[in-house]
Parts: sequence; C-alpha cells; structure tokens
Amino acid sequence: MSESETVSEQDLKGQLREKARTSKRVAWLLDECIRIPGTKIKFGLDPILGLIPGGGEIAATLIGATVLTEAGKKGIPFKTLLRMGGNMFVNAICGLFPGVGDFFSAWFKSNKRNYEMLNEYLESEDGQQARGGWWPVLVALIIVGTILVLNLSIIFAMGAFAYWLQKQFIQGSS
Repeated sequence: MSESETVSEQDLKGQLREKARTSKRVAWLLDECIRIPGTKIKFGLDPILGLIPGGGEIAATLIGATVLTEAGKKGIPFKTLLRMGGNMFVNAICGLFPGVGDFFSAWFKSNKRNYEMLNEYLESEDGQQARGGWWPVLVALIIVGTILVLNLSIIFAMGAFAYWLQKQFIQGSS
C-alpha cells in the first residue's frame, strides 16, 4: 500500500469519526445527560420521554434511530446493524410497560450500546465488527412471544367469560 493510500484512508476514518459525533451526542442525550448527585448513576431523556403516555416511547425510539441511521451510512456490517436494531427493539418493547420499562431503559441504555458498537467499528484497523451476542434480539423475541401469549390468553378468558354470562342469562330467563 502506498503512502498516499494510507493518508487518504486515515483521512476517511477521520471524517467518519467526525460524523459519528452526532451519534455520540444523541446517545449521551438519551442515555446519560442527567447524573444523580452524589452517585455515579446517569440516565438520559429516554426514560423520561417514556413517561409521556401515548407517544413518549415512540419519540425516544425515533430520536435513537439517528444512531442506527448514522451507522448504516458508515457501512456498518448488516449483522451489527441487526444487533443494534435488536437493542432498540428490546428497549422500545420494554418501554411499553409503564414504570418498569422506564427503569429498564435507564439501565439498558440501548443508544449508548449502539454508539459503542459504531465506535468500535470505526476505531478498528480493519473494520472489525463489534463483539456481542444476539441476546437483545432473543430477549425481544421472548418478550414479544410472552406478550402475544398473554394477550391471546386474556382474549380467550374474556370469550369464555362472555359465553358463561350468556349461558347464565339464557338459563335465568327460562
């Protein structure tokens, strides 16, 4: 590799890092901009937005999608993008549960995780993908499956109750 190729490659990496600053700011804003005095505990606007009924979690997820979008523009491998999307999905699904989801969001910090994956890729010499498992995607699938089973159980129970009430009403009027 010639010296001019090395210089242009370094310039390109520098430009990519410069553009990743937006992702870093978004991750900081959503996951770490507020510190509880006297502790090392930090959280951001993500769990606070999640407290707003009817759209707070959606707003936080859309803002967090900036990190994923930036990663896609920077050529992050699909497998890493999928894991990053899994982080966002887990955070969004858990955020649907008032209170508990907001505490989960403050702990899980999906945007910070995603920025770290992006940064690890940009900082590696050979464009190495960030380490990490598929557990966010698996957790999301388990959560969605559990919610689906619970919803179907509730619907079935309501149907059985309605059938029982109808039967009681018919027997009572005879």
